[in-house]
Amino acid sequence: MPLSPSHNARAPQAAGELLDRHEDVAELADRIRADGVMGLDTEFVSERTYQPQLALLQVATRDEIFLIDPLADHIQEAPDQPIWDAMADPSVRTIVHAHDQEAQFCMQRTGRAPGDLFDVQLAAAFSGHYYPIAYDKLVGRELRRGVGPSQSRTNWLQRPLTDAQRRYAAEDVRWLFRLHDRFLSRMTDDPNQQRFGWLQEETNARLNRLSRRETDRWRRLSGANKLSPRSLAALRELSAWRESVASRRNVPFRRIASDDLLVAMAATRPTSRAELSSVRGVKQLKQSHFPEVLQAIDAALAIPEEDLPTRTTRHHGGKPSRMVVLFLESVLAAACAEQQIDADLVGGSAQLRALVSWNENGRSPEGRPPLLKGWRGEVCAEPLLDALEGRISLRINDPLSANPLAVGGLSTAT
Repeated sequence: MPLSPSHNARAPQAAGELLDRHEDVAELADRIRADGVMGLDTEFVSERTYQPQLALLQVATRDEIFLIDPLADHIQEAPDQPIWDAMADPSVRTIVHAHDQEAQFCMQRTGRAPGDLFDVQLAAAFSGHYYPIAYDKLVGRELRRGVGPSQSRTNWLQRPLTDAQRRYAAEDVRWLFRLHDRFLSRMTDDPNQQRFGWLQEETNARLNRLSRRETDRWRRLSGANKLSPRSLAALRELSAWRESVASRRNVPFRRIASDDLLVAMAATRPTSRAELSSVRGVKQLKQSHFPEVLQAIDAALAIPEEDLPTRTTRHHGGKPSRMVVLFLESVLAAACAEQQIDADLVGGSAQLRALVSWNENGRSPEGRPPLLKGWRGEVCAEPLLDALEGRISLRINDPLSANPLAVGGLSTAT
């Protein structure tokens, strides 16, 4: 259930109290659970380590801002994760902007997804803003407020933090409650709360994809879907090996071996050092890794035929006409504009091509494309299907309006 927006909400005025003791963080987490809501953002460094290194947590209540130092000894040595446990609690709403990294931190530290996540960037897309809109742009357009100069390129691992860093960090959560309340009010004005349901559906789908991202990363490597099942198995084993080494050494996984090299080794499946040495690009790989690479490939070669992974199913056939896709893009844009939802959130040309291929290949129920499912189907399935069946016309209604196109049915009269 959505929280009731506070019509007396005001932005916290403090620059942000710095917390570097675990007991203070635990006390704050207890307050958050009692309130049932918090605003959250993080600063992190991702270039040097296997997993992004958390450098700062910014937490907002309705009246205060707190900056939590995860590098402080008293916090690093603590056995629990109070703020992340609160985020995973279904009774606590966590307000964020662009949730991916905060959700990943929560999953890594608690083993659970956020319990009740409200992403103001997603909510904005369901309220007429373009997607993805930056935080400072959103604050400016919705609240007519400015956000201070960026400190995103400063060293967040240095201590002590500068005054400029602390002010910037506090600004990143200062307006989250105000944005949450404005968007929630608009959504709850709908007696059926349809739009809020759409937001929840999209948020949950993205969290599910996020939880799967680490385990099936190998499937998304460029060229993977051209490999044979046996080579796909080799790619899966090699990817698991690369992740294991990167985690053990705490370095970005591409520093162990590039994506292109993994795909090349999987395609050729070398069984000796000599064969491995002839793989294109293998010079980037340390020779000390050769035995482990060959072991990973041997493991793939030993997998029974019936247990081999298969390629991702794709509709085959002729390439959809560019004019057809452009026409459908216009139909989609008009349908989204009517609902005041950014079309880029709903889908782009790749999803439209999948729709055309599905239509040309017999419209199998099990292969129903994403544009026709869930909230997306509610927004655009009918006009898109009508367009594919020749029952749609487009006309320019008002070239100066935000929605210049009008979608109409074609007369069957002769």
